[in-house]
Amino acid sequence: MTFIQCRTVDVKQLAVVAMMAFCSAGALAAEPAFLNTAQLNVVRQQLHENTAAPQTQDAYRHLLAAADSALKKPNLSVTDKGMTPPSGSKHDYLSLSAYWWPDSSKADGLPWIRKDGRVNPASKNEQSDGVRLADFTARVQNLTLAWYFSGEQKYADKAASLLRAWFITPETRMNPNLNYAQGVPGISAGRNAGVLDGRYFSTRIVDSLVLLHGNPAWTDNDDQQIRVWMQDYLTWLQGSKIAKKEGRTQNNHGNWYVTQVSGIAWYLGDKAVIRDMAKLMESKLDIQLKPDGTQPAELARTRSFHYSYFNLQAISMMAVLAQKNGIDLWHYKTPQGGGLLTSLDFMARYTDPSVPWPYKTIDQIRVRPVPLLSWADNGTGGQRYEQQIRRATFELPPAVKPAAGGYHEDVTRGAVMEAERETWLLSLPAFAAGYVAPQAAGGKK
Repeated sequence: MTFIQCRTVDVKQLAVVAMMAFCSAGALAAEPAFLNTAQLNVVRQQLHENTAAPQTQDAYRHLLAAADSALKKPNLSVTDKGMTPPSGSKHDYLSLSAYWWPDSSKADGLPWIRKDGRVNPASKNEQSDGVRLADFTARVQNLTLAWYFSGEQKYADKAASLLRAWFITPETRMNPNLNYAQGVPGISAGRNAGVLDGRYFSTRIVDSLVLLHGNPAWTDNDDQQIRVWMQDYLTWLQGSKIAKKEGRTQNNHGNWYVTQVSGIAWYLGDKAVIRDMAKLMESKLDIQLKPDGTQPAELARTRSFHYSYFNLQAISMMAVLAQKNGIDLWHYKTPQGGGLLTSLDFMARYTDPSVPWPYKTIDQIRVRPVPLLSWADNGTGGQRYEQQIRRATFELPPAVKPAAGGYHEDVTRGAVMEAERETWLLSLPAFAAGYVAPQAAGGKK
């Protein structure tokens, strides 16, 4: 067995850094929204002592490679795009909807038409912000986690620099809205579906900010300014016509709205909003999750496996956060007998590559639901999915050459690495050595 050498750090210094990182900032969250700090501490110690599981060490190696790559790249900003939003300000975020294409029967191609599941390369280039936002949030998360686990300050320094460029520096900061997200030429400059783009502010940035709190690279003034940004953004999420429409949708978009709002509210210390969002989530599950575990709205898509997983990812992350607020979504049952665990049961069988997916789908990355299964066992204190988690392998397919048009993301490799990271580095399965159970606040609702 080959072990990865953890970067040389002083354990006492790490303890001091950890203590600084988790001190409360007034009303700001003292703990991450979606991570268990007690578990992170154990994993970090295992890495330092070279006792971590092979999957954990593999995920850590990939994390450091991503963070080292991010160190060499320039900061990112919404002002980098080539297009200018209708507002006239490049400080406003702008993205194009991925599944819409010019109409070949029209001389000007307008209005664009929808081809579900087929990604238009025009939505993935430097002219708009969609890929840039995903890259920015991934880099911040990778760098923050690399600092947390290795203790090397250079990673925190770069993460803080990226955060200031995107959220704070007057010349490069993003305005706190998504008014022009996932626009469709000839139809709309911005649509409610574009609110989905902002989910990374909740799932990646919030926990990075909590972990960085107290680090020398991230000052009290930085904290104060980004708190203002997050508060303004939450106000937009709750009050914008576009965002409120997204909140009413009854598929993965509506669930990601709930999870996004809840993560921002957690960072700002607004537990009342999280309670409201949990109730909204329950009302959505009543419609979406069938007693046999299927999700009809997601199965209707051309990428039915992906969207079945993607919807459950939003629900599962909300269940993790809700549990920290004393609300149990893991065991919630719909009036018809459906629920999160029942739908995870359905997906669990198809993590086995030998079991055919019975619906039409363009793609299927079978390992993707594994972290959700592990979180469910952790959250419920059971071993419901131990067999599927133990069986999961995270073998990477060969790297492919960058695609034309500047869109070079290798989706499959990234998804496999993410699944391994979320299962074995950012958390541990309940059967793994060093597992620490999450703590619920106040018990069941």
